[in-house]
Amino acid sequence: MRLRTFSAPTMAEAMRQIRDALGDDAIIVSSHESERGRGVQVTAAAEAAPMVPSTVDVGAEYDDHDNDNDAFDESGSATEQDQNRTLNSIQNRSGNGDEDQAGYAGDLLASLLYHDVPETMAERLAAIGGKVKADDPVEALAIGLDRYFEFSTLSKLNRPVMLIGPPGAGKTVTVAKLAAAATLRGTATSVITTDSVRADAVAQLSGYTDILQLPMTAVDTPEGLHGAIISQPDQSILIDTPGTNPYNDEEMSDLSRFIDIADVDPVLVFPAGINAQDASEMAAAYSRLGCSIMIATQLDGVRRLGAILSAAQGGNLAFSVVSISASIAQGLTPLNPMSLARVLLRDPENSREYSQPGANHA
Repeated sequence: MRLRTFSAPTMAEAMRQIRDALGDDAIIVSSHESERGRGVQVTAAAEAAPMVPSTVDVGAEYDDHDNDNDAFDESGSATEQDQNRTLNSIQNRSGNGDEDQAGYAGDLLASLLYHDVPETMAERLAAIGGKVKADDPVEALAIGLDRYFEFSTLSKLNRPVMLIGPPGAGKTVTVAKLAAAATLRGTATSVITTDSVRADAVAQLSGYTDILQLPMTAVDTPEGLHGAIISQPDQSILIDTPGTNPYNDEEMSDLSRFIDIADVDPVLVFPAGINAQDASEMAAAYSRLGCSIMIATQLDGVRRLGAILSAAQGGNLAFSVVSISASIAQGLTPLNPMSLARVLLRDPENSREYSQPGANHA
């Protein structure tokens, strides 16, 4: 399988370059924003793939395979099976190459509305997909998503990363996944928790860090957090926090003090199974604390993804990685316009595409 990387100012231009150079059967292996935010870089593979059943594992659907070496860039490695599945998924949804582009708009709108995407957003995304030059609905929607949303990585954050979010969102498990990824890359990492009131929360996180042989500190004040951070200048630091009710002014004010005094980058950990309107309002509340990036979790337990799109829009948040299993070993999977488009257009009746046997919420 032949791999090539293409650079372009926009995703649409990169896709045109790929078609011209590798043909219509090219497989998109990864895509990410170029350094300094100047355009995009897309890696594609060219080789005819054998036909396989149309079922696509959810992990393969989300896999971005971005190979940045930063401690907080949670990329995975591509497998030929994943690439073949992705190609077949695209081929199954591709129509006649001479099809009127406007014909994609109706299908895109129907799929987005199925996911409970807010009507105005769905109509705009479908309209973009109906106007752009694309070979199939997946590519058309990907271009629309690329124009409508931001996609980023945690590696762009320069300060200690603090995970915040509502109760039960999966912050502790996500911290463990980030720490495991950093450990595998050989990056010196330390974990801090501000959830020191709940003994079970400290014990849970301590269990993870003990396995990873990482230092863990529990603090209960903003000043204590700041002191713990400055005492470890050579460490990449991850911070777990207790769940916060975005509608509780006292809780949000307390969280804001931790963020400001400790001088950290807050990252929103947000569960997918929430009403879309609530998701938008909740994300907006967290964004006022300085969040710019969101990690979506619990995708193994839902069929509709309108909530995470609403949250990204409502909070003006960039997509980064997603959690589709509570398994620490499975890690987090990067998200880009193409992988998100594939998931939004997959067959909603095939439950195996939405969950993994034995997986719990992350």
